[in-house]
Amino acid sequence: MKKSIKIIYIILFFTVCCTPLVLMSFLPVSEAVGNEPPAEKPELLNDGKINENFSDQFDRWFTQIIPFRPEIITAQNKIESGILMKNNNKVIAGKNGYLFSEETVNDYIGVTVSDREIHNIAETIRLMQEYSNAHNADFVFTVAPNKNTVYPENMPIGYINGKDSNLSKLKKQMEKMNINYVDLEKTLKEQKKNGAELYLKNDTHWNNLAALYSYNAIMQGLDNHHKSYSGISYSTKNDWSGDLSKMLYPSSPNTCMQYYFDMSYDKYKFLKPRAAAMDNNALMENLMGDSEKIDTVIQTRNSDGNGSLYMSRDSFGRSMLPFLIDNYNSTYITRYRSFDLTNIDTAGYNDVVYEIVERNLDTITDITPIIYAPSVDNVIGKEINSDDKNIIKTEKSENSLKVYGVIDSENVSDESNIYIVLSDSNGKAFYEAFPITETSLLELEEKSEYGFTALIETGNRDISNYSVSVVIS
Repeated sequence: MKKSIKIIYIILFFTVCCTPLVLMSFLPVSEAVGNEPPAEKPELLNDGKINENFSDQFDRWFTQIIPFRPEIITAQNKIESGILMKNNNKVIAGKNGYLFSEETVNDYIGVTVSDREIHNIAETIRLMQEYSNAHNADFVFTVAPNKNTVYPENMPIGYINGKDSNLSKLKKQMEKMNINYVDLEKTLKEQKKNGAELYLKNDTHWNNLAALYSYNAIMQGLDNHHKSYSGISYSTKNDWSGDLSKMLYPSSPNTCMQYYFDMSYDKYKFLKPRAAAMDNNALMENLMGDSEKIDTVIQTRNSDGNGSLYMSRDSFGRSMLPFLIDNYNSTYITRYRSFDLTNIDTAGYNDVVYEIVERNLDTITDITPIIYAPSVDNVIGKEINSDDKNIIKTEKSENSLKVYGVIDSENVSDESNIYIVLSDSNGKAFYEAFPITETSLLELEEKSEYGFTALIETGNRDISNYSVSVVIS
């Protein structure tokens, strides 16, 4: 009898395990869940070489496409979070129905990057501001605070709120550098005291009401005479299917309350994305919904607006779109792309806004902004040439020279800036570099805090006889 039960158990076990594999031939494969990036089918060979990461990549891809995966995840998480009170799938179940992203924990408990990296982040922002101002554009940097920064009281008891965070350290550094920073943490905490509910309970993001407060704060930071939308009519609906809820319960996500403002978008012209298949109101409803599919670049015209805006933003910035589009004559709003202002003069941008969420502050130095390095006067400091410990590389193009590399950490302090030196028989020219490492170009396994990158505008100047070095100041 016991042997028969064991055999039945084994048969059931393998039946359950094999059913999804059999169904893959008949049913559509599953898609990515919540904020999960879609996994691509890996290749065994890359450029004629064996893909050393094939096993891990295949495991991630295969696991993602199995039929009924959302239903399986939902059932598992309802059991573990509802009965066992266990956090799952990078989601933290907090108090009063709040869900939090596990990616925000380090900021919350006070695990921070090094002082050198804080300097690098602030210096990168300062150079963006300097470039914008030099081309007659006002600049604002702002950070969308994590939900548990504004609502720490709803985090589970096991998480201790630390005194320091990357944001608090960065604020002090930006103040030293006179960066035009709009403090949305302060703005939202003041509105919270007035009784406003500002974040979506089942989502990583703020709601549309918080976006309106943030928009007004940014416009004030730009000293922009803008529409404040004071007294605008709105409705609330309990229909928002949040990204955290989709990650936790992908087949049946919970919904929460969202604000909807009474605005019409008929008068605008969308250059990107084009609204050929739908009218403007339907397009904006798509852009503003709980699914983000077509919002990489948004470019608009509005004959009733004033000025021109360039904005680099992440997913938090999209809920400000209605107000920005309504306020400006022209907008170019980009997401998850390099900060590119090489055409700032021809585009005629009046205002430049850089927005990023708190949990991603350390990614600011992952990608070098595409702007030309500022020319500076003679810099006094230690001059370094390329050798075994200091790497200096160049790439020439038609009108520019890209100089990048990594300096030995012994030559660099937490507050050091790095300058590029072009030398020939007529003397030396100095340019300030971004403290950013071109990790992939240098074929490094991880980002260095002592890297540098500069894009030098050469025009028609012959630079073939120049030697390149760096100065640490």
